[in-house]
Amino acid sequence: MEPSKDFISTFMVAVSNCLLYSKEHEAFDELAKKTLGALEENLKEQFEIMIIDDELIVNKKSLRGGGLHRINIIKRLKRKGVSRVDFLKGITLPEIKRFIVDISEPGKGLKSYPHIRAGAVDIRMGGLKMDAVDINQLVFSPQEEIEKVKDVFHSATPFRKLDIAGLEEVVAHFIGSFRKEANLLKLLSPIKSYSEYTYTHATNVSILSVLQAESLGIKDDMLHEFGIAALLHDAGKLFVSKEILDKKGKLDDWEFDEIKKHPLYGARYLAKMDHLTRLAPIIAFEHHIKYDGTGYPGAGSNGKKQHICSQIVAISDFFDALRSRRPYRESWETKKIIALMEKNSGTDFNPLLLNNFTGLLETALN
Repeated sequence: MEPSKDFISTFMVAVSNCLLYSKEHEAFDELAKKTLGALEENLKEQFEIMIIDDELIVNKKSLRGGGLHRINIIKRLKRKGVSRVDFLKGITLPEIKRFIVDISEPGKGLKSYPHIRAGAVDIRMGGLKMDAVDINQLVFSPQEEIEKVKDVFHSATPFRKLDIAGLEEVVAHFIGSFRKEANLLKLLSPIKSYSEYTYTHATNVSILSVLQAESLGIKDDMLHEFGIAALLHDAGKLFVSKEILDKKGKLDDWEFDEIKKHPLYGARYLAKMDHLTRLAPIIAFEHHIKYDGTGYPGAGSNGKKQHICSQIVAISDFFDALRSRRPYRESWETKKIIALMEKNSGTDFNPLLLNNFTGLLETALN
């Protein structure tokens, strides 16, 4: 194996195993020593890792191969808001240990150490920002996140894949913001125009779904991947006529039948995407299937229940749809929506999940 690939693989094995052991455990110590040894094989004066357009650049050369380890280091660094790391001659074992811990822990920023510098490449300026990045210190702006989602969705076509990296950044910002804002309703963005509904709704559904999941104990990479899948729950609407989506009056039968196909369109589109969580096509297909198996598309035909993550997204989707003003109706008050959802508990919604969700809402209202 090439020395640079060997370092990436050894480093990512250490990161993956970091949370299994305490920092004092001999297994963690051994993995850190192996990582340092692999790094020293590559290190003359400096060993440089950059991420540019989803490419891993090592010492100014694109690293091909490397399988899942290459993919995972790109994901990990992007979630930290980092696109460049420089390892300098003289690096010590304590430094590499602290860096492995920083990379492995969700929500923790990457610090720079005397012989490790982490930062962002500024392609437009041809320069480099090498400040440490901490997602907990980022200012969360719902409108900015909606604009990012809009840009990603606008770039998608039946023949062009979504920019998942852009969505990963959005979800990382959501998760960082939860630790600073106790009232979940303040995290949601209002619909400013009918044409913005798809992007604003996708953002709100992801926020509500991640909040539910986190309250149920889902965390780390699974929470992040779930946030991306929830953000893409309506991806199939990219393939539905804009005239139908933005129609101000009641849909006729043909138009409604076309709308009902969007879960299938979304599932087919997302299933073709490499490196995307398998939850994404499942949630896209199932989010309009109800807890009792009714709904669409093709509900109940295979006798299987919705995936629990689809059940969470269905709750978020229904709530945000009713609280949003639409061309054909006004927005509903939160208490009125809760009353309707509780009435449909056990038929439309999983009772346990709904009880948890309404508890979160009641805490926010109080």
